[in-house]
Amino acid sequence: MKLYAPSDTVWTAQQDEELRRQLAAGRGINEIALRLKRSPLAIRTRVKKLGIRAGQMK
Repeated sequence: MKLYAPSDTVWTAQQDEELRRQLAAGRGINEIALRLKRSPLAIRTRVKKLGIRAGQMK
């Protein structure tokens, strides 16, 4: 069973917003990865690309 989306899957505006909501709710990278069906590396990379500061993530 595959837990993550293929690495070539494009992020949508809705997924970006969900990522921000999950971070604001205090969820950790691994939990967010499971919820969004992305790898923890994909989450960290997207956080960096969106310019979300370390204080906003767990």
